[in-house]
Amino acid sequence: MRKALIIGLGVSGRAAAEFLLARGYAVTAVDKNEKTLATNLDVVRLKKLGLIALGENTPLDLKSFDLLVPSPGISPVHPLYRGALDEGVEIIGEAELAFRSMKQPAVAITGTNGKTTVTLLVEHILNNSGRKARALGNVGEPLTTYFLRPDIEETIVAELSSYQLETMTSRVFEAGVILNVTPDHLDRYASMREYAKAKCRLQKCLKPSKPLFVYEKIVEEFGELLSSKDLYTFGLSPRSHFWTDKRKIYERGGVEYILPSRYRDLGEHESENVLAAWLLVKQYGIGFEQFVEALESFSKPPHRIEFVQSIDEVAYFDDSKGTNLDATVQAVKTMQGPVILIAGGVDKGASYNAWTPAFKGRVKKIIVLGQAAEKIARELGSAFLVEMVGSLEDAVRLAHKGASKGDCVLLSPGCSSYDMFRDYAHRGEEFKRCVYGLVSIKGEE
Repeated sequence: MRKALIIGLGVSGRAAAEFLLARGYAVTAVDKNEKTLATNLDVVRLKKLGLIALGENTPLDLKSFDLLVPSPGISPVHPLYRGALDEGVEIIGEAELAFRSMKQPAVAITGTNGKTTVTLLVEHILNNSGRKARALGNVGEPLTTYFLRPDIEETIVAELSSYQLETMTSRVFEAGVILNVTPDHLDRYASMREYAKAKCRLQKCLKPSKPLFVYEKIVEEFGELLSSKDLYTFGLSPRSHFWTDKRKIYERGGVEYILPSRYRDLGEHESENVLAAWLLVKQYGIGFEQFVEALESFSKPPHRIEFVQSIDEVAYFDDSKGTNLDATVQAVKTMQGPVILIAGGVDKGASYNAWTPAFKGRVKKIIVLGQAAEKIARELGSAFLVEMVGSLEDAVRLAHKGASKGDCVLLSPGCSSYDMFRDYAHRGEEFKRCVYGLVSIKGEE
C-alpha cells in the first residue's frame, strides 16, 4: 500500500486526505494546531476512514512515505518539505493531485489581482452560452473534493495561486492567462522575480501548442521566465497582441469588437479582466455577442470595490479583497472623489512607499489598524495625514467623523486579514456592519 504524508489539515489538506484515502493510500497528516486534530469534525470523520492525524512535531521516518502533499500555505523551507526533498520523496500539491485524474477540458487563471473575478466571469459566460462549466481551485470547493465525483461534461475553470503552481507539473490546460504580477507574498518569496517565477509556471502546465495570454507588463519585466512559443500579450497598449481602450477590443490584424457603453467607465484592471475573459472563452467558440450578453448579467463577487451605501453624500466602498499594494492602488484610482482610506492588517513584506505617488491628490487621510499600522504610519506619515486606531469599528467612526460631502470612504487594506478576522470576507462583512450602523449613529447626533 502506498503511503502519503500531508502537511496541514486546513480545507485543502482535509480534501487531499479524503481523496487519497478513497484511492487506497495509507494517509498520515500533521498539523501544528492540536485543537484541529482533536475537535474538527472533518478530521474526526477522516480518522474513522483511516487517517492518522499527528502533531507537527511528531518524529516521522520520511523515507517510509511515497508522497508528500504540502498544503498551499506550507513554504518549501518547512522542515518536513526540505526533508522530503533530501530523501527523494515525491512532492505534489493538492491541485496537481487532482489534475492528474482530470479528463475534462480546462483553462487556468492566475495573477496577483483579479483572478477570482475572471474565473467566475469565465464560468458564467460559458454556462450562459450553453457550455457547462465549473470554477474550482482557489475559488469554490477544493479540486480534490470535486474530482471524487466529477461531472465529465463540465469544463473546468481553474483559479490557481502561486502556492498551488509551485508544485504543479501536469500539462492539462487548453489555455491559460496570467493577469498581472505585482508585489505580494514577499514574506514567502525572496524577491519579486521568485514570486513571478511561480506564476509563470502556468506555461509549463499547458498542453502542447496551447495559448498562454500574459499581461503586457509581465513580459516587459519578467519575459526571461517565459517561452515566446504560443505566448500572446494583452493589455491597454496597441503593442500587445490583444488590447482594449475600453470602447473596443482589438486584435492584431485589424479585428475589432465594440464593447457596450457602460464598459467605458471601467478602471484599468477591470477592463483588462474583461479582455482576459474574452481571450479564454473564445477558445471554445463563444461569439462576441454571446460574450457581451453574458457580461450584462454577471455580478462581481463581494468585497471587490463593492459600493455599500451613501451617507450624507459620502460613499462607502468595501474592497476587503484588496490584500496587496497594487490592489489598493487600483481601488483608489476608481474612486470619484477625495478618499479616506482604511488600511492595514498583516504585513506581507513590501514597502508602503509605493503608495505615495498613486495617492497624491487622491487620498486625504489614511486610517490604519492591525499589525501593519505602525509600519504604514512610519512610511507614509510624512506625505499624508495618517491616524492609527485599534479596531475596524473605530476606523469607520473616525472616517465618518472626518468625511465631507463628495468624499469616498474606502476599505482597501493592502494586507491580509488574519490578525483581526477569520479572512477577508469576514473583514468585509464587519466593515459593512459598521457602515450600516452609522445611519443610526447619525440620527442620534
